[in-house]
Amino acid sequence: MITHRSADLDAYACGVAIKELLERLGLSVTLVTPEGVSQPVKSFLARNSIKYLENESCDPESAIAVLVDVSTLSQVNELRDFVRGKRLVVIDHHEIHNIKPDLAVIDPSATSCSEIAALLFKEVGIEPSAETAKLLIGGILSDSGRLSRARDLTFEALAWLLRISRVDYQELVSSMITEVTFSERMARVKGLLRMRVYRVDELLVCLSNVNAYESSLADTMLRAGCDLALVASEHDEEVRMVGRSSKRLQGMLSLADLFSELAQYFNGEGGGHATAAALSVRARIDVWTLLLKALERFESMVGKKAVRVMD
Repeated sequence: MITHRSADLDAYACGVAIKELLERLGLSVTLVTPEGVSQPVKSFLARNSIKYLENESCDPESAIAVLVDVSTLSQVNELRDFVRGKRLVVIDHHEIHNIKPDLAVIDPSATSCSEIAALLFKEVGIEPSAETAKLLIGGILSDSGRLSRARDLTFEALAWLLRISRVDYQELVSSMITEVTFSERMARVKGLLRMRVYRVDELLVCLSNVNAYESSLADTMLRAGCDLALVASEHDEEVRMVGRSSKRLQGMLSLADLFSELAQYFNGEGGGHATAAALSVRARIDVWTLLLKALERFESMVGKKAVRVMD
Protein backbone atom coordinates (compact mmCIF):
# COMPACT_ATOMS: atom_id res chain seq x y z
CA MET A 1 0.00 0.00 0.00
CA ILE A 2 1.60 3.26 -1.16
CA THR A 3 0.36 6.84 -0.77
CA HIS A 4 1.67 9.89 -2.61
CA ARG A 5 4.81 11.51 -1.17
CA SER A 6 4.41 13.65 1.96
CA ALA A 7 0.96 12.19 2.47
CA ASP A 8 -1.79 14.59 3.47
CA LEU A 9 -4.57 13.60 5.86
CA ASP A 10 -6.82 12.21 3.14
CA ALA A 11 -4.13 10.00 1.60
CA TYR A 12 -2.89 8.74 4.97
CA ALA A 13 -6.39 8.07 6.33
CA CYS A 14 -7.38 6.17 3.20
CA GLY A 15 -4.14 4.18 3.29
CA VAL A 16 -4.69 3.15 6.91
CA ALA A 17 -8.33 2.30 6.22
CA ILE A 18 -7.70 0.16 3.13
CA LYS A 19 -4.86 -1.59 4.98
CA GLU A 20 -7.27 -2.46 7.79
CA LEU A 21 -9.97 -3.59 5.37
CA LEU A 22 -7.62 -5.89 3.44
CA GLU A 23 -6.18 -7.34 6.64
CA ARG A 24 -9.65 -8.14 7.90
CA LEU A 25 -10.21 -9.92 4.60
CA GLY A 26 -7.16 -12.09 5.34
CA LEU A 27 -4.37 -10.31 3.45
CA SER A 28 -0.99 -9.12 4.71
CA VAL A 29 -0.46 -5.42 4.00
CA THR A 30 2.31 -2.86 4.59
CA LEU A 31 1.58 0.88 4.35
CA VAL A 32 4.38 3.02 2.88
CA THR A 33 4.29 6.83 2.78
CA PRO A 34 7.17 8.18 0.61
CA GLU A 35 8.88 11.11 2.38
CA GLY A 36 6.65 10.51 5.40
CA VAL A 37 3.47 12.43 6.17
CA SER A 38 2.79 16.16 6.26
CA GLN A 39 2.96 18.18 9.47
CA PRO A 40 -0.85 18.61 9.68
CA VAL A 41 -1.18 14.81 9.69
CA LYS A 42 1.31 14.46 12.53
CA SER A 43 -0.54 17.14 14.47
CA PHE A 44 -3.93 15.49 13.87
CA LEU A 45 -2.61 12.09 15.01
CA ALA A 46 -1.05 13.53 18.16
CA ARG A 47 -4.14 15.53 19.14
CA ASN A 48 -6.39 12.51 18.67
CA SER A 49 -3.99 9.99 20.29
CA ILE A 50 -3.73 7.93 17.10
CA LYS A 51 -0.59 5.87 16.56
CA TYR A 52 1.40 6.74 13.43
CA LEU A 53 1.94 3.75 11.13
CA GLU A 54 5.26 4.23 9.36
CA ASN A 55 7.19 2.05 6.94
CA GLU A 56 10.06 3.31 4.81
CA SER A 57 10.31 0.47 2.30
CA CYS A 58 8.20 -2.03 0.39
CA ASP A 59 8.58 -5.78 0.60
CA PRO A 60 10.27 -6.75 -2.68
CA GLU A 61 8.37 -10.06 -2.58
CA SER A 62 5.01 -8.30 -2.74
CA ALA A 63 2.93 -9.43 -5.71
CA ILE A 64 0.53 -6.48 -5.69
CA ALA A 65 1.01 -2.73 -5.16
CA VAL A 66 -2.01 -0.69 -4.07
CA LEU A 67 -1.72 3.01 -4.88
CA VAL A 68 -3.80 5.37 -2.76
CA ASP A 69 -4.43 8.98 -3.86
CA VAL A 70 -1.77 8.58 -6.56
CA SER A 71 -2.75 9.84 -10.02
CA THR A 72 0.74 9.76 -11.62
CA LEU A 73 3.83 7.68 -10.89
CA SER A 74 5.81 10.86 -10.18
CA GLN A 75 3.97 11.05 -6.85
CA VAL A 76 5.69 7.96 -5.45
CA ASN A 77 9.27 9.13 -6.09
CA GLU A 78 11.88 6.39 -5.87
CA LEU A 79 9.19 3.69 -5.62
CA ARG A 80 8.35 4.12 -9.31
CA ASP A 81 10.58 1.20 -10.32
CA PHE A 82 9.06 -1.01 -7.61
CA VAL A 83 5.53 -0.16 -8.77
CA ARG A 84 6.26 -0.81 -12.45
CA GLY A 85 7.08 -4.43 -11.72
CA LYS A 86 3.89 -5.25 -9.82
CA ARG A 87 0.25 -5.89 -10.45
CA LEU A 88 -1.46 -2.60 -9.64
CA VAL A 89 -4.59 -1.57 -7.78
CA VAL A 90 -5.43 2.14 -7.75
CA ILE A 91 -7.84 3.84 -5.35
CA ASP A 92 -8.33 7.52 -6.13
CA HIS A 93 -10.73 10.41 -6.61
CA HIS A 94 -8.59 11.84 -9.45
CA GLU A 95 -8.38 10.73 -13.04
CA ILE A 96 -5.13 8.77 -13.36
CA HIS A 97 -2.30 9.38 -15.84
CA ASN A 98 0.57 7.13 -17.03
CA ILE A 99 -0.69 4.33 -14.73
CA LYS A 100 -2.26 1.16 -16.11
CA PRO A 101 -3.85 -0.62 -13.15
CA ASP A 102 -5.09 -4.19 -13.13
CA LEU A 103 -7.92 -2.99 -10.89
CA ALA A 104 -9.09 0.60 -10.41
CA VAL A 105 -11.49 2.04 -7.86
CA ILE A 106 -11.75 5.61 -9.14
CA ASP A 107 -14.55 8.08 -8.51
CA PRO A 108 -13.81 11.68 -9.59
CA SER A 109 -17.15 12.77 -8.14
CA ALA A 110 -16.04 11.77 -4.63
CA THR A 111 -14.70 14.53 -2.42
CA SER A 112 -11.81 12.41 -1.17
CA CYS A 113 -10.16 9.01 -1.10
CA SER A 114 -11.32 8.73 2.51
CA GLU A 115 -14.92 8.92 1.30
CA ILE A 116 -14.24 6.12 -1.20
CA ALA A 117 -12.64 4.01 1.56
CA ALA A 118 -15.64 4.51 3.86
CA LEU A 119 -18.03 3.49 1.08
CA LEU A 120 -15.93 0.38 0.36
CA PHE A 121 -16.24 -0.66 4.02
CA LYS A 122 -20.01 -0.20 3.78
CA GLU A 123 -20.15 -2.10 0.49
CA VAL A 124 -18.54 -5.24 1.96
CA GLY A 125 -20.50 -4.97 5.22
CA ILE A 126 -17.53 -4.36 7.54
CA GLU A 127 -17.26 -1.53 10.06
CA PRO A 128 -13.82 0.11 10.48
CA SER A 129 -12.33 0.43 13.94
CA ALA A 130 -13.27 3.56 15.88
CA GLU A 131 -9.74 4.93 15.38
CA THR A 132 -9.84 4.35 11.62
CA ALA A 133 -13.32 5.89 11.42
CA LYS A 134 -11.95 8.98 13.17
CA LEU A 135 -9.11 9.17 10.64
CA LEU A 136 -11.52 8.86 7.73
CA ILE A 137 -13.67 11.68 9.11
CA GLY A 138 -10.57 13.87 9.21
CA GLY A 139 -9.64 12.86 5.66
CA ILE A 140 -13.10 13.67 4.33
CA LEU A 141 -13.24 17.05 6.07
CA SER A 142 -9.72 17.91 4.94
CA ASP A 143 -10.14 17.16 1.23
CA SER A 144 -13.73 18.36 0.91
CA GLY A 145 -12.87 21.88 2.13
CA ARG A 146 -14.80 21.29 5.37
CA LEU A 147 -17.70 19.85 3.30
CA SER A 148 -17.89 22.81 0.91
CA ARG A 149 -17.55 20.30 -1.97
CA ALA A 150 -19.67 17.57 -0.37
CA ARG A 151 -22.21 15.44 -2.23
CA ASP A 152 -25.09 13.37 -0.76
CA LEU A 153 -22.88 10.28 -0.33
CA THR A 154 -20.35 12.37 1.58
CA PHE A 155 -22.87 13.16 4.31
CA GLU A 156 -24.06 9.54 4.40
CA ALA A 157 -20.50 8.29 4.86
CA LEU A 158 -19.75 10.96 7.45
CA ALA A 159 -22.85 10.17 9.53
CA TRP A 160 -21.95 6.46 9.47
CA LEU A 161 -18.35 7.13 10.53
CA LEU A 162 -19.44 9.48 13.32
CA ARG A 163 -21.67 6.77 14.77
CA ILE A 164 -18.83 4.23 14.67
CA SER A 165 -16.13 6.52 16.07
CA ARG A 166 -18.33 8.11 18.78
CA VAL A 167 -16.08 11.15 18.42
CA ASP A 168 -17.09 14.65 19.46
CA TYR A 169 -17.39 16.31 16.05
CA GLN A 170 -16.52 19.82 17.22
CA GLU A 171 -13.43 18.56 19.08
CA LEU A 172 -12.27 16.66 16.01
CA VAL A 173 -12.69 19.73 13.79
CA SER A 174 -10.72 21.78 16.34
CA SER A 175 -7.92 19.19 16.25
CA MET A 176 -7.47 19.89 12.53
CA ILE A 177 -6.52 23.52 13.14
CA THR A 178 -2.75 23.80 13.19
CA GLU A 179 -0.40 26.74 13.54
CA VAL A 180 1.69 27.32 10.43
CA THR A 181 5.39 26.69 11.12
CA PHE A 182 8.00 29.40 10.71
CA SER A 183 9.59 27.63 7.73
CA GLU A 184 6.24 27.41 5.93
CA ARG A 185 5.46 31.07 6.65
CA MET A 186 8.92 32.01 5.36
CA ALA A 187 8.39 29.98 2.18
CA ARG A 188 5.08 31.77 1.59
CA VAL A 189 6.65 35.19 2.05
CA LYS A 190 9.62 34.39 -0.23
CA GLY A 191 7.26 33.02 -2.84
CA LEU A 192 5.11 36.14 -2.75
CA LEU A 193 8.20 38.33 -3.12
CA ARG A 194 9.26 36.35 -6.21
CA MET A 195 5.79 36.30 -7.73
CA ARG A 196 5.20 37.53 -11.27
CA VAL A 197 1.64 38.60 -12.09
CA TYR A 198 0.02 38.60 -15.54
CA ARG A 199 -3.40 39.88 -16.55
CA VAL A 200 -5.84 38.43 -19.07
CA ASP A 201 -8.87 40.73 -19.08
CA GLU A 202 -10.02 40.52 -15.44
CA LEU A 203 -8.14 37.28 -14.71
CA LEU A 204 -4.88 37.30 -12.76
CA VAL A 205 -2.27 34.63 -13.50
CA CYS A 206 0.48 34.36 -10.88
CA LEU A 207 3.80 32.50 -11.16
CA SER A 208 6.39 31.88 -8.45
CA ASN A 209 9.04 29.46 -7.19
CA VAL A 210 10.09 28.14 -3.79
CA ASN A 211 12.15 25.25 -2.44
CA ALA A 212 9.34 23.73 -0.35
CA TYR A 213 5.66 24.16 0.59
CA GLU A 214 4.62 24.65 -3.02
CA SER A 215 0.96 23.80 -2.39
CA SER A 216 0.80 26.07 0.64
CA LEU A 217 2.16 28.98 -1.41
CA ALA A 218 -0.24 28.27 -4.30
CA ASP A 219 -3.21 28.31 -1.89
CA THR A 220 -1.93 31.57 -0.39
CA MET A 221 -1.67 33.11 -3.86
CA LEU A 222 -5.30 32.19 -4.57
CA ARG A 223 -6.43 33.77 -1.31
CA ALA A 224 -4.44 36.89 -2.25
CA GLY A 225 -6.53 37.28 -5.42
CA CYS A 226 -4.84 35.20 -8.12
CA ASP A 227 -7.13 33.23 -10.44
CA LEU A 228 -4.37 30.87 -11.52
CA ALA A 229 -1.43 30.14 -9.21
CA LEU A 230 1.54 28.17 -10.58
CA VAL A 231 4.46 27.35 -8.27
CA ALA A 232 7.61 25.51 -9.35
CA SER A 233 10.49 24.06 -7.33
CA GLU A 234 13.78 22.19 -7.86
CA HIS A 235 14.56 18.90 -6.11
CA ASP A 236 17.92 17.35 -7.05
CA GLU A 237 17.37 15.92 -10.56
CA GLU A 238 13.67 16.77 -10.60
CA VAL A 239 11.59 19.89 -11.19
CA ARG A 240 8.05 20.01 -9.78
CA MET A 241 5.14 22.35 -10.30
CA VAL A 242 1.76 22.63 -8.60
CA GLY A 243 -1.22 24.59 -9.81
CA ARG A 244 -4.40 25.94 -8.27
CA SER A 245 -7.22 27.83 -9.97
CA SER A 246 -10.18 29.87 -8.76
CA LYS A 247 -13.88 29.44 -9.51
CA ARG A 248 -13.60 32.21 -12.11
CA LEU A 249 -11.69 29.80 -14.37
CA GLN A 250 -14.27 27.02 -14.15
CA GLY A 251 -15.43 26.10 -17.64
CA MET A 252 -12.50 27.96 -19.19
CA LEU A 253 -9.55 25.85 -18.07
CA SER A 254 -8.85 22.41 -16.67
CA LEU A 255 -5.54 22.24 -14.84
CA ALA A 256 -5.55 18.47 -15.36
CA ASP A 257 -5.52 19.06 -19.13
CA LEU A 258 -2.94 21.85 -18.91
CA PHE A 259 -0.57 19.79 -16.78
CA SER A 260 -1.03 16.71 -18.98
CA GLU A 261 0.02 18.78 -22.00
CA LEU A 262 3.06 20.13 -20.13
CA ALA A 263 3.97 16.59 -19.06
CA GLN A 264 4.02 15.50 -22.70
CA TYR A 265 6.05 18.55 -23.77
CA PHE A 266 8.71 18.12 -21.05
CA ASN A 267 8.55 14.30 -21.01
CA GLY A 268 7.33 14.37 -17.43
CA GLU A 269 4.35 13.14 -15.45
CA GLY A 270 1.40 15.30 -14.50
CA GLY A 271 -2.31 15.46 -13.83
CA GLY A 272 -4.91 16.09 -11.16
CA HIS A 273 -8.26 17.88 -10.93
CA ALA A 274 -9.71 20.72 -12.98
CA THR A 275 -8.78 23.16 -10.20
CA ALA A 276 -5.69 21.49 -8.68
CA ALA A 277 -2.87 19.62 -10.38
CA ALA A 278 0.80 18.65 -10.12
CA LEU A 279 3.66 18.01 -12.53
CA SER A 280 7.05 16.33 -12.18
CA VAL A 281 9.88 16.47 -14.72
CA ARG A 282 12.96 14.36 -14.01
CA ALA A 283 15.47 16.65 -15.71
CA ARG A 284 17.47 19.79 -15.00
CA ILE A 285 15.13 22.52 -16.26
CA ASP A 286 15.13 26.10 -15.08
CA VAL A 287 11.95 26.61 -13.06
CA TRP A 288 11.07 29.77 -14.98
CA THR A 289 11.34 27.92 -18.27
CA LEU A 290 8.65 25.60 -16.95
CA LEU A 291 6.49 28.38 -15.52
CA LEU A 292 6.61 30.53 -18.64
CA LYS A 293 5.81 27.54 -20.85
CA ALA A 294 2.79 26.93 -18.62
CA LEU A 295 1.76 30.56 -19.11
CA GLU A 296 2.14 30.16 -22.88
CA ARG A 297 -0.09 27.06 -22.88
CA PHE A 298 -2.64 28.89 -20.71
CA GLU A 299 -2.73 31.73 -23.26
CA SER A 300 -3.31 29.21 -26.04
CA MET A 301 -6.14 27.53 -24.13
CA VAL A 302 -8.03 30.76 -23.40
CA GLY A 303 -7.17 32.31 -26.76
CA LYS A 304 -5.80 35.55 -25.33
CA LYS A 305 -2.41 37.09 -24.60
CA ALA A 306 -1.37 37.79 -21.02
CA VAL A 307 0.10 41.17 -20.06
CA ARG A 308 2.54 41.37 -17.19
CA VAL A 309 1.52 43.61 -14.29
CA MET A 310 4.58 45.65 -13.31
CA ASP A 311 3.20 47.93 -10.58
